[in-house]
Amino acid sequence: MFRVSPYSLTSATGPGRASAQSLLPASALLLAATLLLSSVPLQAQATANTPEDAAKNAQNASKPALPRVTTTVVVHEDLRGNYLPQNVSTGSLDNLPLQKLPSSMLVIDRAILADQNARLLNEVIKNDASVGEDYAPVGYYGVYELRGFPIDLASALSINGLTIAGEQEVPLENKESVEILKGIAGVEYGVASAGGAINFTTKRPALVSAVDMATDHRGTAFGAGDFGRLFGHQKQVGASINLAGESIQSYVNNTDGWRAMGAGAADWHITPLALLKGDFEYQHKVEGSVCGYQLLGGNTLPDISRLHPSTLLGEQSWTKPNTFDTHNSNARFDYQLPHGWKAFAAAAYSHSLIDDNVIYPYGCSESVCDNVTAPYYFFAPDGGYDIYDYRNPGELRINAQAEAMATGTVSTGKLQHDLAIGGSLFRRSVQQPSKSVNEWIGSENIYQPIEAFGPETTKTPGDRILDEDNHQAALILQDRIHLPGRIQLLVAGREDSLRDHDKKATALVNGVVTDGVNTDKMVWLPQYAITFQPTDELTLYGNYSVQLSLGLQAPWWTDNSSFYLAPYFTRQTEIGAKFQPTANLLTSVAIFRMHAPFFYNRVLQVADSYCDYNYNYGEDVQPGDLCFEAYGRESHDGIEFSAQGRAAHWLSLTASATALKATAENSGTAAYDGKQILNTPHLRTAVFADVLVPHAHGLHLMPGWNYTGRKSATSDGSVSVDGYNIFNLGARYSPGGESSHVTLRLYADNILNKRYWKATGANYGDSFLHMGAPTTVRLSAHYSF
Repeated sequence: MFRVSPYSLTSATGPGRASAQSLLPASALLLAATLLLSSVPLQAQATANTPEDAAKNAQNASKPALPRVTTTVVVHEDLRGNYLPQNVSTGSLDNLPLQKLPSSMLVIDRAILADQNARLLNEVIKNDASVGEDYAPVGYYGVYELRGFPIDLASALSINGLTIAGEQEVPLENKESVEILKGIAGVEYGVASAGGAINFTTKRPALVSAVDMATDHRGTAFGAGDFGRLFGHQKQVGASINLAGESIQSYVNNTDGWRAMGAGAADWHITPLALLKGDFEYQHKVEGSVCGYQLLGGNTLPDISRLHPSTLLGEQSWTKPNTFDTHNSNARFDYQLPHGWKAFAAAAYSHSLIDDNVIYPYGCSESVCDNVTAPYYFFAPDGGYDIYDYRNPGELRINAQAEAMATGTVSTGKLQHDLAIGGSLFRRSVQQPSKSVNEWIGSENIYQPIEAFGPETTKTPGDRILDEDNHQAALILQDRIHLPGRIQLLVAGREDSLRDHDKKATALVNGVVTDGVNTDKMVWLPQYAITFQPTDELTLYGNYSVQLSLGLQAPWWTDNSSFYLAPYFTRQTEIGAKFQPTANLLTSVAIFRMHAPFFYNRVLQVADSYCDYNYNYGEDVQPGDLCFEAYGRESHDGIEFSAQGRAAHWLSLTASATALKATAENSGTAAYDGKQILNTPHLRTAVFADVLVPHAHGLHLMPGWNYTGRKSATSDGSVSVDGYNIFNLGARYSPGGESSHVTLRLYADNILNKRYWKATGANYGDSFLHMGAPTTVRLSAHYSF
């Protein structure tokens, strides 16, 4: 696939050709010489140094002048790339290149998204071993974990560096890359989750006309168009549109659906110093959703050999699907100031409206667990479970953000300072029905055929009301100091004013139950880093950061039922190295340690500061009661390896591996101390490669491999799911080579049809088990014209 841009001069590179880097200087010189010569009158190009020259000049002057020829040079940019973007949108306030960032990041570019036929974020994160699924059911938005910390959907997802309402499946058709920033990013993101952030970058307008068609072996039908044009005498205005539609045939029964999306982008180079650009996208999606399994009796895994990925627990023919209406828009104005300074102002608006409908399998009531000693918030020991008719229409979440920043360089003596100063305003509002429908309709068993029940007909959801209102205002400062000896010292921080008002929440504050939890505080979030470049190819770095996150909510079955805990800090120390042996390959390693409070359901013997009373049942605390508390701390110690780019003329790859020890310390419960945190494997790897097949022009093979180690399903480590290997394989064929207008792709996930538990995470305190997808084979065709 090719895109055409007037703003960059690049050259497609293929096997046996010179690299774009080697051709660029010669091409630029040739172009400059041609333009120079064409702009000078012919008479002035010759000097009569001799009588012969003078005679020739006189003879030439008598000839009629040739008409002037103007040639437009259009340069095609090869979208195949080499899996290594040079610049990123997040991770730095002053746009450092990826190699020099003093933090750990992996970027999945457009080429990988296309080759893997990825259309959901959970199909993208498999390329990074530091990311996993925490709660990502089919047909619903996902929750992910980075470095073992679940992300906060209110703050950890962004488009072009501006936060979006994360309760959505972001369309990928108009995205250029997905950037995964690992570790604390408090200076950029403010009060947010600690593990990291995921940023989507959009395609910029270019001269392109392309269509895509795809299907899979279940009959999914997909079509998309990508169209862009450049306008103006100097092509200073660009506009593009992306359209896509999909009929979704899911591997889970009764969860088929459809979606349609449209996106537009525009760039306007107002002057050589000023650039205005904007993006808008809208997606409507209708699809049935899938709920997870639970431990049997709270201590036994379901027998996965007797279960099937296609089974929808509690399936009922009358179930309504979920409906998602989401749109995201952002705009940015950049201006080049005098003396090398730059400034920008940006704003974004994100809107996610969901009608949430599902048959919800959960726990076991007295009719299922009668005369059985088992927690009622897990499935029954024999596989029995209850099902509920759950309806919560009109869930509305809105994120709005505006920020401005100026960057530039000043000198003090022999020191150079790269300064960044700016501010950010953020608001998030959540509106929910005042009450949802969540009524028991029957009981079933995971090992028995599905039974039919009628829907709940007497209950209706309440009117939508404001549930949460979050405001942040921040001052952002950064000084990158260039010291002698190729050393840079970064000192940065964010002074954040946080006002979070949760209207429906309750909490215990100084022994008093408060209806409506208000958090009003000022917080300083520092970030310090040092880098050393002994050579141009090698960067060594260390960093220290602090992050504030909003408090978690207690499960409904604890003594402090549904209470919110106070905001908490996470601290990170990291050292790393990045080595770029060639211009097209980057390798990196990072070693990190992160500390945060340990949240868990603690068994009480007497009342304490978190639970002075059993508010769930309206009685005094009894020995054996459960209370959701922050007690002790959890430490995440890990090492990450990654490589991305073109390792050889015939091989491009993205590969990563993460080893992580995430354990609780001083929790007050000896059985939990030293045990690996829920849903966090000790080792995870991810490899995806693009291999040119010799003697087969235009044919590439694309093998992939993912390994995930054993993961705990209980806090004491007594129950865990087995590790697993997933193998993927694809092929790409372009009949005319990389310059072809047609590209065909075949890609198969999980080619050995491995059956496995992909996630054992907790959602609002409840633990769920989600089964991985079976073999999926996708075929796609791309045509550019």
